[in-house]
Amino acid sequence: MAMSPAALEPSFSISITSLGIIAIGSLLVIIILLVIMNSKLSKLSAELHRKSHAAKPEGNETAQRKVAAAEVEESKDDVEVSAGTHFEEFLNEDPERYNLTKKEKFKAYRVWRTEKGLNWKQ
Repeated sequence: MAMSPAALEPSFSISITSLGIIAIGSLLVIIILLVIMNSKLSKLSAELHRKSHAAKPEGNETAQRKVAAAEVEESKDDVEVSAGTHFEEFLNEDPERYNLTKKEKFKAYRVWRTEKGLNWKQ
């Protein structure tokens, strides 16, 4: 009852083939499950996004942004020309500087600060 090596070969190759089929099948099942989970998560995400935007009134937020922007703009104006600033002194030295464009004003202001020694770098 001794079996020859030739008799053992077919059963070995069949088992490798069956393991390959099982592995490929398992991978396909995992991929299908991942696709299903991805679609469910995307639907849930879209629903949460809709609910979060429905809870916030858009008009009120826009109005708040406009008010905040106006406050920032007012504060910028106060800083640039408030009494006692170097910029005000620069503008008062030559009234024609008021007529310059904003870009030209600040270019001249940088030169003026350098001439007066007001910059940190010399």
